Amino acid sequence: MKLDVGNPKITDRTNILDIEVPKEMEKNVRTGLEHLDSLCCGDGMTPSTVLLLTGIPGAGKSTLGLQLADAITSRKNICLYNAGEESLYQIRKTMTRLKLRHGFTPGYNNDVDDLIAHANRLRAMNPGKQMFVVADSLQTLTVKREDGVRGRPMSDQNMAVEAAGRLTRWAKETFSIVVIIGQVTKDGVFAGKQAIKHAIDCHLHLAFDTDRKSETYGERVAEMQKNRFGPAGLYYPFSLGATGVKFKDEAAQVEDE
Repeated sequence: MKLDVGNPKITDRTNILDIEVPKEMEKNVRTGLEHLDSLCCGDGMTPSTVLLLTGIPGAGKSTLGLQLADAITSRKNICLYNAGEESLYQIRKTMTRLKLRHGFTPGYNNDVDDLIAHANRLRAMNPGKQMFVVADSLQTLTVKREDGVRGRPMSDQNMAVEAAGRLTRWAKETFSIVVIIGQVTKDGVFAGKQAIKHAIDCHLHLAFDTDRKSETYGERVAEMQKNRFGPAGLYYPFSLGATGVKFKDEAAQVEDE
């Protein structure tokens, strides 16, 4: 997937040092989750970032997504949490269990264009504030067929590619920050086309050892596997309990093989 966004006009005489970075991207935005900020840019997330958050069922993806959305609100920014996996009643009960106090704007749009329209309304209502969207999950988003278009319906995988592409274009055009929660197979492989991973800026993977015969059974790590705005290969060990994801303090670097 090639996205024709985020590029200035250039000529054959342009030097890369002549290009001015948009003022919206000059300052990173802290999310309120210190360890996530450290994994992204060290001091937050760059406006226009699209982050893919993956992990097998039970890894803590949705829990971390809820904690992130609540933390964003605590920083006086705007977060739309679009729920496709659970009802808003279930999410509200989870918020109580996690003891989250700041909340966020809930949504349950399945169509990606409706999701973007919802986010744009919030942006218009809150000028000057950083807009975040957490989409849980990519596999629940749909794309409407344009009127008059004939042929076979879009496959689920192609629909996920298109939905991710539209969210990425919107983030680049508006300097919003998008976190897309994605599923993986039981073997930990991303359950989607690789074109999605090429389009996004950052890929944070939550992994844990499920082999009961392993010496590291139950150990969990959050690893930044791809990062266009900072170093990749950093990870934090974490635990997952009734009150949510808790990171351990010291980050580590994945060693090259």
